[in-house]
Amino acid sequence: MSRTPRPRPFGPQERTLFRLYVNCGLALEHPRQLQSEYDLSYEELAFIAGCTTRTIERWMSQGQEPKMVKEVYLRRLSEFYFLLRCYHHIPPDLWSIICPLSEADRAILYPPSE
Repeated sequence: MSRTPRPRPFGPQERTLFRLYVNCGLALEHPRQLQSEYDLSYEELAFIAGCTTRTIERWMSQGQEPKMVKEVYLRRLSEFYFLLRCYHHIPPDLWSIICPLSEADRAILYPPSE
């Protein structure tokens, strides 16, 4: 019978990372900020945000903000916006930890320098 591993301590480094994460300035104020810079459909915005297309449609066209989890939707859109703008600062080998890159994706994101 295997034992359940003991949880790691939540020490000063973890607490600092926690504080930085919950207080970081990634937040978009509205999905329109992302859509104005990139040609994303409402379906794509909804997929990124983790909500329905109808929620995005109401938010974008009628100004009706989601009553629930709006902050979660904005956070996900903000994280994607950050990735779009700053992916080139992420070392290619770090992707194997975050989200492994296929050789084709690696070639697109990090083309050989000429």
